[in-house]
Amino acid sequence: MRKNTRIPTVPLVVLDDDPAALDYARALFRRDIPLGVVSSQYSAAVPFMLGNNGHTVALVADVDDPDQLAEAIVLVERRLGRVDSVIRYAADLPTDIGLPTSSFAA
Repeated sequence: MRKNTRIPTVPLVVLDDDPAALDYARALFRRDIPLGVVSSQYSAAVPFMLGNNGHTVALVADVDDPDQLAEAIVLVERRLGRVDSVIRYAADLPTDIGLPTSSFAA
């Protein structure tokens, strides 16, 4: 039998700027869909750390510092798979997410 070597892709959601991005991260988290979240505030990241089932990487970093954001991407990729998108604003949300989108609109 052949082993599945497909590497999953995951989004990295920035929690600081847009409530729609935070809502999206919460929806993925509730459904155990792998994702990374990053915030410059511990209070935003902690809920994703508590009750984490191994499908979420939650980090605290200066999201406006390109080096720290790049390091967050590297850490998420090491733990979960390739980061295929960074979601910071409602405009960054995928259009075919298969989740209720009414709460994600800007």
